[in-house]
This record gives sequence, structure tokens and C-alpha cells, in this order.
Amino acid sequence: MIGAAHMRSRYTLPLSRRHPWDSTSFALAGGLDLVSPAIRTPPGRMIAGVNYEPDVGGYARVYGNERTDGRPAPSAASYWTIDFDQGQTQIMAEDVVTGATSGATGIALYNVAAVTGSYGGSDATGTIVLTQVNGTFQDNENLQVSASTVVVADGVATERGASNDTDDTTWLRAAVAYARTQIAAVPGSGPVRGVWLFNGDRYAFRDNVGATAGVMHKATTSGWVAQSFGRSVAFTSGGTTPIAEQDTITGATSAATATVERVIVSSGSWAAGDAVGRLILSGQTGTFQSENLDVGASLNLATIGGDSAAITLPAGGRYDFANHNFYGDPARFRMYFANGVGTAHDWDGTVLVPIVTGETTDTPSRVAAHKEHLWLVFPGGGLKNSSIGEPYDYIVATGSGTHYFGQEITDLLADVLGIMVVFGRSRVSVLSGNDINDFRLDPLADDAGAMAHTAQRIGRPLYIDDAGVRDMTATQRFGDFNMGSVSQAIHPYFKKKIDDGVFPVATLRCRNRGQYRVYYADGTGVTIYFGRQYPESGIFDLGISVACACSGEDANGVEVMLLGDEDGMVYQLDKGTSFDGEEVLAFCRLAFNNIGSPDANKRFHKAVVELDADAATVLALTAEYSYADPDQAPAQEQTFTVRGGGGFWDEMQWDQFIWSAPVKGEASARIDGQGRNISITVISASTYERAHTLHGVRLLDTKRKQSR
Repeated sequence: MIGAAHMRSRYTLPLSRRHPWDSTSFALAGGLDLVSPAIRTPPGRMIAGVNYEPDVGGYARVYGNERTDGRPAPSAASYWTIDFDQGQTQIMAEDVVTGATSGATGIALYNVAAVTGSYGGSDATGTIVLTQVNGTFQDNENLQVSASTVVVADGVATERGASNDTDDTTWLRAAVAYARTQIAAVPGSGPVRGVWLFNGDRYAFRDNVGATAGVMHKATTSGWVAQSFGRSVAFTSGGTTPIAEQDTITGATSAATATVERVIVSSGSWAAGDAVGRLILSGQTGTFQSENLDVGASLNLATIGGDSAAITLPAGGRYDFANHNFYGDPARFRMYFANGVGTAHDWDGTVLVPIVTGETTDTPSRVAAHKEHLWLVFPGGGLKNSSIGEPYDYIVATGSGTHYFGQEITDLLADVLGIMVVFGRSRVSVLSGNDINDFRLDPLADDAGAMAHTAQRIGRPLYIDDAGVRDMTATQRFGDFNMGSVSQAIHPYFKKKIDDGVFPVATLRCRNRGQYRVYYADGTGVTIYFGRQYPESGIFDLGISVACACSGEDANGVEVMLLGDEDGMVYQLDKGTSFDGEEVLAFCRLAFNNIGSPDANKRFHKAVVELDADAATVLALTAEYSYADPDQAPAQEQTFTVRGGGGFWDEMQWDQFIWSAPVKGEASARIDGQGRNISITVISASTYERAHTLHGVRLLDTKRKQSR
């Protein structure tokens, strides 16, 4: 009897000796559900929330974002400490400190107070806290500011050298904040009109200060740098000897010279002696006239009508991009872009080439590479292809052609099962074939189409129409598709946006996480996750005035997602722990759970949320009962510091788990409420914590009588 009583007491907690607590657990999956009846909504779904998104492990708090211009990322910032003596001049915050012997440099984070001695007595001692250290400081070397010795190093610089956790946290956060202040907006005026990645480099387009021209900027270690372009001149051939790239041309009369970067023939041929086209030039000296051009001893190779003109970009527009190599040679990989207000262009990282098609209104708005043709979209629904393998060539006789869609084209998706999908606002067509001899533009749907800048491919084409996010799933017949919605569960969200006259401004494919993301101008949007059997959605709010976005790869092949805003700033998404230094506020309200007995009252004692989290992650939990019955008070909000991020010895990578921490974190709340069902809400508000993932919930309750 004593043994039996002892066993019973182990599983019957003191608050409920007569009624043992029941335990129920469920995984978090299914995403946000705004349409299912409450009684049919699985308990692991969200019924409200922001900045939690479906992920492989459950619901992940969204990652941070931070500004970028090529300088070190704020999240990569660190600090160093270096002791000194013989101090004669105080080092002030943001002074550049240089080792007179080593040449090492660092930036002071704080005004440096003397710990002992005095600066006036030239015997001050203390510690300098530096950031952005380059090189290795040496012991006993003079430390200088503006070439004047101020103190003497007493040891070497130590990264993260604080003697206690409080100073370490304070100094590290100061280093992050300082790095953020050094990153600037793209120079100019108006919104960022395009962002793109090419050959691992980041580019941003914005109008100049007077909004009289567009400017291409490249991210560098010194910030955004405007790119300079060459010059262009029209020519007619003077014979059958061609001018070649890298030739130096000389004006027969003016003696002006330039290096030829590109030779573009728009009609005729060199062989026939009637080539007509353009030369793209660099390094011009002097002023060309209406004259013949010579190359070395070869005279009169071409004739020009006057001086070359500087290549510029027009102001305005919205940029659309494609990276492709039409030539096979790796060195000829190019970035192609169009903006709707000027000609299309080709960029190899050094040379910009206007692509002149001969259209009366030569202002394409979209660009795509498909079947080794460059495709351009023109006003009125025109879709023009270059000759095969020749993105500069729009000569009908060599394979160029124009196709008419019947309405304005809003988007293109190339190389989808060998076809190209062409979208209008109320039409979808597919272009099949391999060249001008068999290209066909056939309608797929005449009752729905894509909003501009929303088409992406994540295994299959996705786009947004008035019904939400559509999925074009290929059937067994080549070129045939079933077109269904993947956003039914959050249809009210999309409908409310449309009813308010709010439309997407950009979408992204997040390849690494199997996501399709939709961005609105106010920074709100939707993430749809495709990693489980059915698509799952979540809503976010970044607090950024979104103008454009792109995804691509850096020089190491790592996926990078960029967002340009209305004020000229460019942000890297899924980077850092904050929204560019601002708090990330997130909450996740789970569906009401009746634990299998919808009519029975229960007393809920405890809720435990399992999650992956760093050490010292702070969460808050609260609960509502009986479908938020106003006669039943919600559970009091409770805040917890969650321990997590541990691992098994010899099974984890060193420095990738936290010693002495649990393998999985838990947030446990004594909720003590009554009702027929319960909805748990998890709240997170943080600036410096890394993103965490909620996996599942355990509920402990006691069954009561049936409700009447």
C-alpha cells in the first residue's frame, strides 16, 4: 500500500490530487489559417500572427535584415581591447588609432578615460575599445591619432577582450551600431529603381540628385560607387576589313583615338562591305569628326558622321534583369537589363552596351534569356526575340522576330520545362519552340493573369492574381498546366489588400528555405513555404518602404536576397538579429484546441512550448479560453528566459552548440484557466536575439464536467 501510494503521488501533482493531469502534445505546422471553421482547424495551425513563418522545424521567427553597401555587415562587427600606458593625449570616440610600427588600425568606440595617472602628466594608463581593426598591433609600439603619438601599447589587441559579460555585451552592441552608421543609402534621389547580383557583386540603380539621369552603383568596401560608362558612335564600313574588339581606332582627320570594346552590326556585313552599326568605345582622347577611321596601317575601315556620344541611363523606370552567357566563353557572362524608359542594356562589369532593336519606341520593360535568344517586352504587348546566340542582333533575316500578346505583358518566366510563360494582367500564354521557325505563342488562360513583378519559379511557376497566389503545376502533356491557388488559407488577407487598392511591388524566391515571398510597399507581406505536403503561409511586417527586391548568389555561391526601399537604402534580408537595429516584434496565436472533447470543460494547468533557441531567448506566453469568451479572463501574460541550443558531445560541431544548455529549449507557463478549449499565444520582442523556431506544444489539463 505504501508503494502504491508513492507511485500515485509521483504522477499526481499537489494541486490536483483527486484528478491527475492529462498531457496532450501537438506539433506546430500548417501555417496561418484564416478560413477554416474553428472546430475543424488543427491545433498546430496559426489563426493570427506576424513575423512567424512556417519552416522545416515548425514556426520560425523571421530573420533580421540590415543595410548594405559593400562595407562590413553590422552583424559581422566585433570589438578589440588593447591596454596602454604613457598616455599623453586622450583618445576620443571614432578616432582612428594607428600602430606606428605595425601599421594596424582600429576605430575607438568610446572616449578613453585614464584608469591611473593622467594625460597631463603623460603617464595615463587604461584600455582602448576598438572596432574595425585591420592588422596586428604590437606590444610597446606607439599608438597614434592623425600621425601624432598619443599612448603606448601595453600588450596586443584582444578580440572580445572584455573581462565580464556585461562589458562584452555592451561593447559588441556598440560595434554593431557603429558599423550600421557607416553604411549609406545609394547616392541620388527617389526610390531604388533596381537591385541585382552579377558575378557575386551587388548593384543598385537610382536617379541622380536632379533626377535627370539614372545611375548604376556597385557595392564596394568603400560603399556605393557610381559606375562609369564608355561612348558610342554609329559607323558604316569603308571596305571588307572588319574592326575588332580591342582595336585602337584613330580619326583620319582629327587624330582622336579610342579603344573598341564592342562592334555591333545592325544591318549588312563586313564581308559584303556594307556593314552598318555602332562601336562601343573606351579611353577616348580628342574629339572625332565626320571622318574615316583607321586601325594602325589599315586605312578607311569605317566612316563616322561625328563625335561619339557618352552612354547614359535615363531617369525613372523600374529595372528588370537577367544574367546569361550567350557565347560559351566564361568571360562573356553578362547582365542584361531593361527599365521601360530607355533601351535595354548589356553589362559585363566594365562595359555597358545599349541594345538597339530598331523599334519605334525602343523602351522594353522586361528582359529574359530563353532558348539562347534575348527576349524583350515592349509597350502594347510586343515580345521581341534576338537572333539565336546574338543578343545585339535584331535582324529579321538572321532570326529575330516579334510576337504579339494582345495586352500589356506583366512578367516572363523563361525555361519552364522548355517553354517560356508569358503573363498579362488577365491572360497567361506559353511560348514553345526553339527558334523563329517554330516559335508559337499559345494562350493558356484568358480569365486570369499575373500582377506585375510577382512571377517566380520554385519548382513550378508561381504568380499572383486577384484570387491570391497561383501555382502552375505541369500535367503529363508537354506544355500543359493545371492552375490552382496555393493561398486559400489566407485568402482574406489578399482580398483585403486588393479591396484597399494595395498591390505587391516585388516577390522573391528563397531557394534555401523553399519559400515564395510577397512584398507590399509598406513592408508587409506573405511568406509561403513549400517544404511540406501542402503550402503553408505566414505574414510579416518589416517596417521598410519596399520599392524592389532580388535574389541571387554571392561570389561563394551563397544565396543573397536584397531589398531596395523608397528612400534609397538597400537591405540584405535574412541577415542579422534585428530590423536594421530596430526591435523585431513577433507573435503567433495558435488555433483553439479542445483536446478531443469539444463539449467538455477542462482546467488548463500548464503549457510548455518546445523550441530551438539560443541561450537566454526571451518569450512571453498567454492563453485564451472557450473561443475567447469575454466572460472568461485570458491567462496572465508571462515572460520567460528560455535555455536552449545545446547538443550531444561528439555529435555536434564545436562552437555550434552551447555547453551546459539543453538540446531543446522549453518555455513553460502555469496558465491555470478553464474552458472548453484553449488558444496559446507566443510573443517575442527582441533586437539582439537570433531567430528561434517553435516546434510544438504540450498542454496539461484536468477534465471537468460536460458543458450544458
